[in-house]
Amino acid sequence: MASSSRAIEFPSYDARVLLNSQPVIVSVIDPDTHQVQFQNETGLKTFGDIGGFSCYEKIAGCQTPCSFCRMPEAVKTGSVISSEVPLPGDKYLLVHWSKAPTIDGRLHIIETITDITEHKRTEQALHHAQKMEAVGRLAGGIAHDFNNLMMVVIGHAHRLLQQFSSHPSKRELETISQAGLRAAALTKKLLTFGRRQVFEPKEVNINTVIREMEDILKRMIGEHIQTVIVLHPRTGHALVDPIQLEQVIMNLVLNARDAMPDGGLLNIETDNVNLDEPYVRLHPGSSLGPHVKIMVQDAGCGMDVETLSHIFEPFFTTKEPGKGTGLGLATVYGIVKQSRGYIDVTSEPGKGSRFTVFLPGVGEPVVEANISRSDMETCVAHETILVVEDDEGIRRLITTILQDQGYSVLAAGDGIEALQKLQMCKGPCHLLIADVIMPRMKSSVFLEAVKAMRPETRVLHMSGYAGDTLQANGVTSDSPFLQKPFLPGTLIEKVRELLQVPASR
Repeated sequence: MASSSRAIEFPSYDARVLLNSQPVIVSVIDPDTHQVQFQNETGLKTFGDIGGFSCYEKIAGCQTPCSFCRMPEAVKTGSVISSEVPLPGDKYLLVHWSKAPTIDGRLHIIETITDITEHKRTEQALHHAQKMEAVGRLAGGIAHDFNNLMMVVIGHAHRLLQQFSSHPSKRELETISQAGLRAAALTKKLLTFGRRQVFEPKEVNINTVIREMEDILKRMIGEHIQTVIVLHPRTGHALVDPIQLEQVIMNLVLNARDAMPDGGLLNIETDNVNLDEPYVRLHPGSSLGPHVKIMVQDAGCGMDVETLSHIFEPFFTTKEPGKGTGLGLATVYGIVKQSRGYIDVTSEPGKGSRFTVFLPGVGEPVVEANISRSDMETCVAHETILVVEDDEGIRRLITTILQDQGYSVLAAGDGIEALQKLQMCKGPCHLLIADVIMPRMKSSVFLEAVKAMRPETRVLHMSGYAGDTLQANGVTSDSPFLQKPFLPGTLIEKVRELLQVPASR
């Protein structure tokens, strides 16, 4: 059976009505004079009436056609041409040009414009966030390897200082030790930037932290800078490492001081804010909801757009050689990110800079009980300790330090070797000191095997990594942990502390 068809009749619309109903800007341009012959309502609202004028005069502020304004000429011999057009004021337009005859039969250029400024800003912010994440991973990896090297240098230097306290070379040994500690501090900043530093968050009152720092901050910046601190009386609490928060505030204030060598005004403010969907959409990395705001603003030299795009990168600095490491703001960035917060920066040359830190708000702070060291029993070094470390230099160093204290030490280079030694060990194994990242066996699998074989054995983790790397390998915030590099005294103190705690049943 043949199918029947019926012609569909469309109502007649005026072309102007159709064009004026469009949310994008539509213009008709004379290809010879570049003059705008027609604008729809969206174009009139955006640029005003520019009929009879060239678009480059009224929109781009040029006296002669720019490269984008000459695009319509190429349309005569081609199809649709599209291009992103940057305008003064960091605005971006997406423009499509196509050719079409009008009612009089003449060829005109149909120009369709979409404002993509918000899209470009979001794209740039996301690209910057991705770049910082990649640099953070690289910095964390380098710091981890360097920490292993400095662990051996610092550890042996301290042991030699104890053994040869009256030796003529004592001063040289002290120099080696001090240089090692400075190198360790440098890598700590790299780990913080890469969010691979140990993070011990607590619910803290932001205002209390700043009040306790107020005197030292004013002494640090000098009398030539006027400081105004405004703390909102009801500023909430945030879940953050209090020591790292102090470092954030200290570094931001130092940065402000350096931007005002001839003096000026420094403002520090706190408040409660709620980050909404439009803000989060334009600032990738921020999160919705209530936050505590810490704002540090200076009246210094300010920064241009190019400098702003690099300020959180490690080792980037605008200071003279020898005046800074370039890790101050990188450290701030890492701490804020690790605290699940966000940092926003606005600045212009000659108009100062404003750094605003947003930390997710939480409830009232938890009151913690203080445990006095005098309450701990004296440790008798007779226990057996298993050390698992794939770096031979570190493994030998830790073994020697523990044996010097009287401990019986078993050493292994990986989890498989460690399990074999546990099986052969006739007596109890009181403590396991294990590197988090080991070859041949995943740390979490190794720890489960140890727990099944020796449930009474306590565990002390150590690593040059921290953060997500530790959590992925079964190390929680409550797990006993030593961040490499550590001093021999720190190791002994931690071992004694763990061995005095009653074993869990």
